[in-house]
Amino acid sequence: MTNETTNTARKGLMALAVAVAVVALSVALGTAAGCAPKQAGEGEGPAKAPKEDPMATQQVDWTMDIDCKTCHTTETETLADAQCPQASEHGDLACNQCHTLEAPLKEAHEGVTYADKPASKATVVTVDAATCQDPACHGTMADMAVKTADNTEFKDEKGKVQNPHEYVSNEQHDANPPTCTDCHKIHSKNLQKDAMMWCAQCHHKGVFQCGTCHELREREVA
Repeated sequence: MTNETTNTARKGLMALAVAVAVVALSVALGTAAGCAPKQAGEGEGPAKAPKEDPMATQQVDWTMDIDCKTCHTTETETLADAQCPQASEHGDLACNQCHTLEAPLKEAHEGVTYADKPASKATVVTVDAATCQDPACHGTMADMAVKTADNTEFKDEKGKVQNPHEYVSNEQHDANPPTCTDCHKIHSKNLQKDAMMWCAQCHHKGVFQCGTCHELREREVA
């Protein structure tokens, strides 16, 4: 091999080595740049404004025939919950078959948007006791008293058995006669507690025993 050929070969190898070194350096610098923290706004476009919820300002166009399930999901779930028999036993009814009082319903929905969360507890009375006591449904309080005449689990604070649907005429009962929804909070799972809260407004001496129609409970009321 001649000196000229050898020199040419050496120059080629050196050029190749330099090219490899340049590529390696470029990769290393690129990796370092990728790992380096960016300064605020560096490499980013203009800040995007948060998207507005179109339902936040969309008011509910309420009518008696509106689909209540869209917003009142908690109440809807109780209609299929076997642990909430008061609701599940009414599960085949439309909401407006029980919630018949249009005026308070309309007032409660004024200014409400679809983004608003419904109250966790009812704030207005929307069920007319007359609806429950329709002959096609449960009948009058007297009719219900006949059906629960054999009850032995509902007792007053003195331990005397009481028919939960029979109220003797006295000053308290006559001035504020109980209605179905006073004790029966349809979408509540605790009938005993609901009924006790109503009864305890007057029967608050000593130990108040209130099993309603299901089980005997004892509660110390100060």
